[in-house]
Formats: sequence, C-alpha cells, structure tokens
Amino acid sequence: MTLSLVGRVSLGTFELACNLEIAAGVLGVEGVNGIGKTTLLRVIAGLTPLTDGTLTVDGVVYDDPSRGIFVPAHKRKVGMVFQDHSLLPYLSVLDNILFARRHRGVPSVGGNAMQILEMFGAQDLAALMPDSLSGGQAQRVCLARAFIGNPKIVLLDEPLSAIDQQSRVDLRRIVSESLAAIDGYKVIVSHDKQDIAELCTSSYFL
Repeated sequence: MTLSLVGRVSLGTFELACNLEIAAGVLGVEGVNGIGKTTLLRVIAGLTPLTDGTLTVDGVVYDDPSRGIFVPAHKRKVGMVFQDHSLLPYLSVLDNILFARRHRGVPSVGGNAMQILEMFGAQDLAALMPDSLSGGQAQRVCLARAFIGNPKIVLLDEPLSAIDQQSRVDLRRIVSESLAAIDGYKVIVSHDKQDIAELCTSSYFL
C-alpha cells in the first residue's frame, strides 16, 4: 500500500507541483527555503487542499478537487509537528496530548499520555500551559503529541530545530525508535543533514 500525491497547489503567486509516492520507511523532504516543503506537509495533512491533482492513501482518495473529494484533516489520523508548534493555548500540556489521542481512535504506540510525555522528557511539563514553555520544551510536547494514538501518517516539520545540541542526540534516537514503531507513512522536513541521514530512509527534493 502507498501514499500517492500527484498534483498542484496555487496560493496567490506561489505554486507548488508535487509528484511523490511513499511506501515503507521514512521520507526526508529537502529543498531551499520557501520552495514549499511545509506546504507539501500541509497538503498531506489536509490543512491545504490541492488546486488540482489527486492524493490517495492505501487506495482511498483523500483529495481530488476535480471530483469534489476532500477528506478533512481530523479524519486523516495525522500526527504532525509544526514549526510554530501550534499547541492549543487554552489546554494544558497533558490536555493537549489527550486531545490528540481522542482524535486518533484507540491508542497503540505510547497510548498512555504521561508515558509518552516521559518518553520525550516532558513529563514535568504536564500541568503547564503552552505559553509558559520554552521553544525546546514546546517541541518535546509536540513530538509527544505527534506520536500518541497510533497515527496513520506522521509529518515532522523541523522536529528538532529548537532542541539544544547536547539533548539532540538522545532525542533523535527516541524519534527514530518512535518512527520505527509506526506502521504508516512518515515524512520529515529538516535543514539538519544529520537529522535526514539518521532518521530517513529515502529523500525527496523539491
């Protein structure tokens, strides 16, 4: 089974053409700033619709504007790390994790919210609100949120960019193990060549 995306996105004067197929492993997306790497992840997540073309997952059409088909983001079972974190500001760290779990069906990988926070070194942050977190703390929470509830698709946008170099080696290992435990489609955008080399099994250049 595969995730297949062949299409185009037009946003004002910006245009992105996509032609990729994902099967097993972890796909690393590379390219210069502004080329559309984040937009590509948003298309797969259901946050930015295609202008034309088709996105299919395991033979099911998720997006095809010519036929009026669009599966909304909350029905795609996507775990995503955003560059701006995008934690819900009115929920505590723990409640952000529980909210994500409720929207992905029966949890499998890291099903217990406190356990997955501990896995990513964020267990002491559970009661805090997002606006009190540092960039590195917020990124740990976002990683925990991305992996809870056995997502079908995992999309990581610069997932370790806010982590200090001393902690990055251990956290990269945890991310690698978490990705290996997911039986689905996994895509990483990163400017860090070490992240791509150690976390990804193939690359796609925009």
